[in-house]
Amino acid sequence: MRLAFIGAGGNNNGHMSRTSGLEGVEIVAICDVVEEKAKETAAKYGARAYTDYHELYDKEEVEAVFISIPPFAHEEQELIAIERGIPFFVEKPMTTSMDLARKVSEGVQQTGLVSAVGFQDRYLDIADKMKELLQGEQVGVILGYWMGGMPGVMWWRQKAQSGGQAAEQTIHTFDQARNLFGEVESVYALGRRGIIQGVEKYDIEDASAVSLSFKSGLIGTIYSGCYQKVRHRVGLEILGENLYIEYAGRSSLLVQRAGCEPKTIQNSNDASLECDQVFLQAVAKGDPTLVRSPYPDAAKSLEIVLAANESMETGQPVKLTLA
Repeated sequence: MRLAFIGAGGNNNGHMSRTSGLEGVEIVAICDVVEEKAKETAAKYGARAYTDYHELYDKEEVEAVFISIPPFAHEEQELIAIERGIPFFVEKPMTTSMDLARKVSEGVQQTGLVSAVGFQDRYLDIADKMKELLQGEQVGVILGYWMGGMPGVMWWRQKAQSGGQAAEQTIHTFDQARNLFGEVESVYALGRRGIIQGVEKYDIEDASAVSLSFKSGLIGTIYSGCYQKVRHRVGLEILGENLYIEYAGRSSLLVQRAGCEPKTIQNSNDASLECDQVFLQAVAKGDPTLVRSPYPDAAKSLEIVLAANESMETGQPVKLTLA
């Protein structure tokens, strides 16, 4: 299978490393706006280097493309793939524009093209275990977190380019909540600034809280923070009638049933590798249903975080349209 990669940054380096070790896979083209990075990465894999993704699409015959670029940089990368019938894998958040996300979603749905978004947490063994544990359980409230420090890349700290922390990082927590509990009808969000000082071009919220109203009646709040120097926290707390689950990000579950001692369940698989493998299997078989996070589904998680940004700006709740 001949693969192309648009973006030669950290996430796509991970995809290249994982897929290059798979039988029958050949990396043939690398594109990055930084020419030196494109050439260096292409040389590593014996591929051709490009700085313009249009040229890559025009010159290369590929069977799938991985797209991992900053959120603001998405233009026609996915739309051209759809037009040419090339299955694509795109990293989250897929864009800062819901208009573009809707266009891409519609194209994928109309063509039946295989697509995937990098919500690798859906492939965790413990994600499947949570679904199993939650069968028949009445859950009243969930609490979610992505609390930590500020990534160093310049575009991340500019809301117009990254979408802010809720969109760029905490979207993993929002997506896992959707994966476990279904669709969200509306959001209401609050954000605060003033903790982080003296950082060039920094204009995102230091912290935010996003309240969610699910179609099922479940309610929840998911917190983001990029100001912390100690005690980082990522994951979900699930408060059921007879069950408590603490999902500690990608590492483990703490599970306690009424009247029982708590127990810890460790995750045992490489979810990132499985996410890539399942996408390539779906491409090989022409079966988009194998993918746990196809683009049209992932767009629903994107709508939540962009609606949260809107709510923070307006002070009003926002109803979702894709739920």
